[in-house]
Amino acid sequence: MKNWLLLMMVLLTVALFQACNDDDDGDATATPTEEASAEFPVTITDDTGAEVTLKAEPEAIVALSPSFVEVLYAIDAGDSLVAVDENSDYPAEAEALPKVSGFEPSVEEIAAHEPDLVLLSFDPSGLVTALGNLGIPSLFLANPADLEGVYTQIETIGMASGRLEEAETVTAEMETEIAAIVEQVSDVDQGPRAFHELDNTLFTVGPGSFQGSIYDLLKAQNIANSTGEPTPQLSSEAVIAADPEVIALADAAFGESAETVAARPGWAAISAVTSNRVKPVDDDLLSRPGPRVVDGIEELASILYPETFGQ
Repeated sequence: MKNWLLLMMVLLTVALFQACNDDDDGDATATPTEEASAEFPVTITDDTGAEVTLKAEPEAIVALSPSFVEVLYAIDAGDSLVAVDENSDYPAEAEALPKVSGFEPSVEEIAAHEPDLVLLSFDPSGLVTALGNLGIPSLFLANPADLEGVYTQIETIGMASGRLEEAETVTAEMETEIAAIVEQVSDVDQGPRAFHELDNTLFTVGPGSFQGSIYDLLKAQNIANSTGEPTPQLSSEAVIAADPEVIALADAAFGESAETVAARPGWAAISAVTSNRVKPVDDDLLSRPGPRVVDGIEELASILYPETFGQ
């Protein structure tokens, strides 16, 4: 059930962002305005196009996404957190923080923590407007469309929290580490056909999602690319016809395995099944646009290219 709620949050976030940006073909990531700097006051344009001005460095932040929490700790701004969403579990310090609902956000519950900044990626009931009516600034940051968007989002959070320099250090280290991984597959012309399973109803990742861009970066042939959608749902027949050579199970923590996949009607003949290349992946590493994406890319690379990465 938890996995389904998280998936629905992603799908609704994508829909909201696309609705707010029908005429914008750009990156799905907020960016600071040209006038903004590491000094306060600072003005940031979020992913709805709203300009948010922060008069001083936030001392009480409510973060309604696990990735925001991970970023804030990575840039030494974790002490500013006063509450986090119910799924935030990394680093360990985050588990001890007060929890609020990210899927059904309550303005009263959030306001009770007296935040001077709220970070959110999901707004099903006009939370941004309600917070604004209370004088509480908020930034809506959508799921990034690619890795560049991940870097930009981290730096946006850095600017908003007064930790821009630290955020830039984090993204620079990420880029260096990812480049080293990609270098190991530089001689690959075309990687294996791959299917990334978000859940057993066959939602997956495609173009316009940062997870999809990771498959492209690693030269894998993502069978969902033809959909043109960031989080499409494939039919069982479509997966069988595409015959993926690798299946990455992001839903392994919820009971899916090589055995359950092989037991699905018609799936026993899929190349990934017959060659024992149905593998679990840590969904937290590949669904949260934060510093640990590097670990997720390394894990995925080892599944796609076991000979190269010593698996």
